[in-house]
Amino acid sequence: MGKIKNAVEFSAPPHLFLKLSHETYYNYCGIVKNHIIPILGKKKMTDVTRGDVQKLFNIKADYSRPIAEQVKTIMNVSFRYAVTAKVIPTSPVDGIGLPKAEKPQPKSGFRTRNIDEQKTLTMEQILVLLEKSKDTPIHMQVLFNVLMGLRRSEINGVKYSDVDYINRTLKVERQLGRIHNAVKEDFAPKTFTKQEVGLKTKSSYREIPIPDYVFETILKELLEIVVDVKEFLPDAG
Repeated sequence: MGKIKNAVEFSAPPHLFLKLSHETYYNYCGIVKNHIIPILGKKKMTDVTRGDVQKLFNIKADYSRPIAEQVKTIMNVSFRYAVTAKVIPTSPVDGIGLPKAEKPQPKSGFRTRNIDEQKTLTMEQILVLLEKSKDTPIHMQVLFNVLMGLRRSEINGVKYSDVDYINRTLKVERQLGRIHNAVKEDFAPKTFTKQEVGLKTKSSYREIPIPDYVFETILKELLEIVVDVKEFLPDAG
């Protein structure tokens, strides 16, 4: 099966990938590329030891607990499949866990999210971003992201028809990205990563209120489009 660099990327069962959303699949690829390969990429799958696995888990747990949990899942799936395919006799990942978290998660019915304040914009920085993005092609994208919390792929999938102009709400129903298992040659140039695909989970499909400033910006952009179209129409007189 070769080195981890190749093996981990392709050793998970094909039927597993078919069940993943495109976003989850590319997140999987990103974890492998950015967090597993840099540490284990030069090793052959048959040479990976339990010590190697524990070291990987420790490093990633110090970096980010959520990332470490994804690394653990991917390693488990990959090596168990390798055992099934008779590439290795036993999995070095079995029985290896992440180091205990210093601060145990509160036991409640709610999910918690740890926010890295160093990577979070302050209100002053947000105001500067909104102001500097005015009169640029990305201003609307900035508004959707900063003021409404949409992901980049969701923003790219928004259509004017998704806006309820009476109730001032936006339906998030799609995103743009790559179709899983698709071949680039089957698509027109520069459209391979811009296909309409479903959202990651059922809860991702949502209807959210549009802040006044964002709504006014949408109307302004629509008006500019109407004016541009009229310039190309024949004079009715």
